[in-house]
Amino acid sequence: MIVPALCAGTAAFSRGDYDAATDKLAAALPELDRLGGSHAQREILEDTYIVACLRAGRHDKAAERLSTRLARRPSARDHTLLTAGPD
Repeated sequence: MIVPALCAGTAAFSRGDYDAATDKLAAALPELDRLGGSHAQREILEDTYIVACLRAGRHDKAAERLSTRLARRPSARDHTLLTAGPD
């Protein structure tokens, strides 16, 4: 069910329904490795989730994902997003 969730999440994001995008993408992200593809391709989906969280006002969820990514590898952009807050 990962592919339908990713499709539904990205479609919701494109419609501006960030709450639905956050919910659908959150369900799919733990299974991304099963799809294969490059790290960069998977990171695009993570980025979409983070932006959806921020736009939906779910800053805690965005911060959680950013912290997980920063623990995995350094990123000035992710650190800036994490420390800048919701604005």
